[in-house]
Amino acid sequence: MRSFKYFSYFFITFILLLGLFLPSFAQDDVKTKQFELENGLKVFLYERHSVPLINLAFAVNCGSKDETEKTRGIVHILEHYIMFRGTEFRSGDELAQAIREHGAYFNAHTSRDLAYFEMTLPSENGDFGLELQKEILFHLKLTQEELDDEKEVILEEISKIHDDPMRYATALAYQNLFLGHPYQNPVYGNTDAIENLSVDQVQEFYARFFVPKNSSLVVLGDFDLPEMEEKVRTLYENLTNENFAAAEFESVPSLSETIRIEKEMDVNLGYLVIGMLGPDYNSPDQYSIDLLSEILGRGVNPLLYKPLSQRRLYANSLSMSYGAYVYGGAIFVNVSIDPKNIKTAEKEIIKYLKSVRKESFSKDDFVGESQFYAIDYLENAKNQIRFRAHESQEKGLSVALTLARHLLMEKSSEGRNYLENIDKLTSSDLRKSSGHYLGAGRYVIVSIRPPKK
Repeated sequence: MRSFKYFSYFFITFILLLGLFLPSFAQDDVKTKQFELENGLKVFLYERHSVPLINLAFAVNCGSKDETEKTRGIVHILEHYIMFRGTEFRSGDELAQAIREHGAYFNAHTSRDLAYFEMTLPSENGDFGLELQKEILFHLKLTQEELDDEKEVILEEISKIHDDPMRYATALAYQNLFLGHPYQNPVYGNTDAIENLSVDQVQEFYARFFVPKNSSLVVLGDFDLPEMEEKVRTLYENLTNENFAAAEFESVPSLSETIRIEKEMDVNLGYLVIGMLGPDYNSPDQYSIDLLSEILGRGVNPLLYKPLSQRRLYANSLSMSYGAYVYGGAIFVNVSIDPKNIKTAEKEIIKYLKSVRKESFSKDDFVGESQFYAIDYLENAKNQIRFRAHESQEKGLSVALTLARHLLMEKSSEGRNYLENIDKLTSSDLRKSSGHYLGAGRYVIVSIRPPKK
């Protein structure tokens, strides 16, 4: 059974909440080391002995941003191929059997910026994990027959996405929010491009991007750090970079106008996605947008319900999310609601988004007795984020993925502590960011409703 998980903006938001930082570790039994091999492979080792497991996270600076019109979906194809097909040394069935015999969990994800490959296994099998990651990532064997088999799987996934109204609406919002930028390429790919991909195209793309200088490796878990460093250096330092040249892109351009897209599907509910451009991964504004997403669209009492309740509109679901990428960011409000109320909901939510810059988020925004009755949305949101960040520290694989991502996406050499930056924020900071990002006045609005009778 395939364990593939589509790497959507929901997963990205979850990773963001783990902490966009190289953490500071206070525990006595934790040791860390970051270094770079001579071939450019970025490595982070994180020794901790809380559970007898080793987590491996490998990231490659290769995502849908690197695709062309003719190769849209090639990273998604490669991700599947690497997971389920063979190498120069073993067939896909032999690899699957070896993974099972060593008690390993293996998965992969694709995003706009990066491709990720993760593995968790018992600590006594750590050497196997390191060797397997190297084999499947750098010694892939491509054949047209197996490529065609994977194409069918990918095309079926695309079909399912197009049948899911919220995922389809969100995909359309992404493509139009990033219009004119490589981020507009759909992560899952394009049907025509995938059908026409040849094994030579995939091989050329793979050889170009899957090189050590374009990758990061994180090993986290129950091991001895000096011993693990020696193993990583010995195993990976002989990899080479054949004619590799790092790609650079412009920042996502601003929206020149609001874009509206209306679709009809065989659904009973109405679905609404409102997209806004957000700060990129390296912007200090990311922290305030994370807090605003928590206050407005998550938590116990999301403020985005307020404009709907004032009009006595009931939403079946409502959420707000934020995904940060190297060259830009995306903020989404997702609503499912009675189809006849879509237009009103859109109008009221956008009206509210433009007014958030005047909102009171903290008790400090009030004076006198009113402070006693005010809800402290700011502190509640900070507490929720602290809780999830600390909870995630127990999930070794999630932390490893976050660090692997950070090694490739961080542009500053100083490092950042996510929770410290969250703690510093005030209501004034949130109002400033909301005015800049939420109230800019230009949106991508996608609505899906049942066919007209």
